[in-house]
Amino acid sequence: MLRSTLRFAARRLARRPGTSLLHAGGLAVGIACCFLALLFVRDELSYDRFHEGAGRIVDIRQRVTMGDRTMNFAMLPDGGLDALRTQVAGVEAVTQTTSMQDGIVRVTVDAPGVDVEDIRFADAAFFDVFTFPLVQGDARRALGGPSQAVLPVSLARTLFGDADPVGRQVYLERTGFGLQDPEPVPLTVTGVAADLPGATSVGFGVLVSGQTPLSTYEGSAPALDETAQAYVRVASLADTVSVQAALNPLATEEGHFSDFGPTHGVHTPRLVDAHLGPSPSFVEGKALFLLLFATVAALVLLLACVNYANLATALALSRATEVGVRKTLGAGRGQLARLFLAEAGLLALAAGALAVALVALVLPTFNAFFQKTVALATLGPTEWALALGVVLVAGLLAGSYPAVVLARFRPAAVLKGSPVQGRGGARVRQALVVFQFTVTAVLLAATAVVAQQLDAARSRDLGFQGDRVVTLKLGTERLRARAAVLKRGIEAVPGVARTSLTTGTPGDIDVYASLSAVETVADLTDDLSVAMLQADGDFPATLGMRLAAGEWIPEGAGFASAIVLNETAARALGLMTTDPAEAVGKSVGFGYSETVVPVVGVLRDFHFDGPRKAIDPLIVQPMTDRTNTLTLAVQLAAVDARTLDALRSVWERTVPDYAFAPVFVSDLFADEVRDDRRLGQLFGAFGLVAVVLACLGVFGLAAHAAERRTKEIGVRKVLGASVAGLVARLSGEFARLVVVALVLAAPITMWLARRWLEDFAYPSPLTAGPFLLLGMGILALALVTSSVHAVRAATADPARALRSE
Repeated sequence: MLRSTLRFAARRLARRPGTSLLHAGGLAVGIACCFLALLFVRDELSYDRFHEGAGRIVDIRQRVTMGDRTMNFAMLPDGGLDALRTQVAGVEAVTQTTSMQDGIVRVTVDAPGVDVEDIRFADAAFFDVFTFPLVQGDARRALGGPSQAVLPVSLARTLFGDADPVGRQVYLERTGFGLQDPEPVPLTVTGVAADLPGATSVGFGVLVSGQTPLSTYEGSAPALDETAQAYVRVASLADTVSVQAALNPLATEEGHFSDFGPTHGVHTPRLVDAHLGPSPSFVEGKALFLLLFATVAALVLLLACVNYANLATALALSRATEVGVRKTLGAGRGQLARLFLAEAGLLALAAGALAVALVALVLPTFNAFFQKTVALATLGPTEWALALGVVLVAGLLAGSYPAVVLARFRPAAVLKGSPVQGRGGARVRQALVVFQFTVTAVLLAATAVVAQQLDAARSRDLGFQGDRVVTLKLGTERLRARAAVLKRGIEAVPGVARTSLTTGTPGDIDVYASLSAVETVADLTDDLSVAMLQADGDFPATLGMRLAAGEWIPEGAGFASAIVLNETAARALGLMTTDPAEAVGKSVGFGYSETVVPVVGVLRDFHFDGPRKAIDPLIVQPMTDRTNTLTLAVQLAAVDARTLDALRSVWERTVPDYAFAPVFVSDLFADEVRDDRRLGQLFGAFGLVAVVLACLGVFGLAAHAAERRTKEIGVRKVLGASVAGLVARLSGEFARLVVVALVLAAPITMWLARRWLEDFAYPSPLTAGPFLLLGMGILALALVTSSVHAVRAATADPARALRSE
């Protein structure tokens, strides 16, 4: 029975290739969107799950209040390591590690070496907690002593070719870490790890023993101390309660952060949740983005199913006689419903195959868009089974309503030529059209809201000029030693306007300190957390900033002899109300040292942490010998290839062993809104798909309406109705449905827009203009789509329609 049903369904689909292709194409687009969402969500959820016992690995973090903000620090409290190893029975393994990702490591055997991002220091228990297989070396002893290193296979092959790297020496020189190594640090290779999967939060470009001595301002010390970040694998997640109980007494105000503010104990987030934690791209972090992406993809698939149902019911009249004959010969409703569901299932399978081809076609663009490396070849049996389930569910959703409608036809009415579909079916189809256009309008309106906010962010006065400012990192001791020479050489380039040495520029300021009013300098409870940078006297002119009052820090000023505040910091500290000059000459205190420093100037507020956030308090200090992460900012008279080539020549002549890597300040800020731009493009892409699907649905229903009202149209033409009047009458029905959809979409869009804009310190106002234009565009598109069949029906010969009666 099933075989004959499938055979008949296949023959019928083959007899109408155009209609079948139209049905399958719409479903394929929806299924492809769902497949892409599955690939994305699968990749995001796969982070760190390859480790043995990954769900039981937790991170130790201390929650500390510094000034007016509470922050989480990935550090053990003093004595925490011994407590974990001796007081908590549920601890299976514990390791300390720290990753330095804000710079570049030069790994050399012989010059010039290789630049490697992400150097990680770890103790000997690292491989007890994390599952990174070694292809050479012994994991138990690879990090057991100082100056030992584990290299990934690809780096080992780059440095040593086919030779055995174990026992050989490499040299590390750290750039951008603010850790002064006068000479490259020698390391002995003790292991080679298989290349790491991309979906990991504890990856490494080079893994170095935590016992390795590094240069500090006080001399030399091991890379890891007893307060370094710790990961713990517990026997059960319930044991994290014991972990917190053992560590909370140690994380007190008398601990490591006692000079900065009170500590509120420790918490233990799971490693597998780290990747989806809060991020600047969304209020709720990446988890909300995943939910949103999956929801929109599911909506698009549902629209494809609705489109199929609309098209199938629009063709119901052409199958009415077939249904009547089958029922007369004894076929029951269940048998007919199974036949039509079999057709939908076969069509869905064909659409699934087409969707896989579409996914393979767009996957390179998808990976570039999301900066992913997902591939169909990486899917296992479980994922393919899930994809097949999506296809079958889509077929069931798409085919269930048409199957019920067709199976309910009354054979006597069908064979007699009476109407076969009642008012209830028409209402269902109208509701489906309203649903399609409501979703479409919401998606397109969301795209408009995101674009409007991004445009407002671009047009906002940021308080500095970064489009012509190039930054060059000077992090290592050898680069710092050549900073003055490099600065003079670059200033001599004809296309260079001015330069400045600084520790940070807008988009790249991540050092914070605590300030307080002088009268409460010993009281940490009212300290203000402020961003901090050090800069020379050329900094304001190079970045196009202005002083609101006072003067810049005098040349040669000592570390605690003078500071400049931005307007936000001066107001927050109570040094001024409206006039910045009120703050000049007053003093502030560094809460952690009770040092009092005079304010010599107030800098006009500028955005240094992206246009999404409010401007934070900021202080600027003079340059000192202990300045970390030195940067050379270069203002160009004009951005052109010739000037950049000249900068490259000066760089390569002055510091030939280091790669020339200029970064424009404007590009740093572009990264801050990258996720928002990506969100807008995602809504736009799904919105366009939704428009196509909705128009296909209207196209099918318009055909159905024209066929159902053939006699009415003929009578009206005989009685003198014009073609324009008939087209307006037929298309007006769909116009009313679209207007209802737009009315329903308006409050939904406003609610979603307000929720999204809450995360912006300076949201753009929501105006009605773009939404009205969008609504008019959707309405016009629906009218054009529906009028195709309306014009054809209105211009047909009425005699032919009436003769059929």
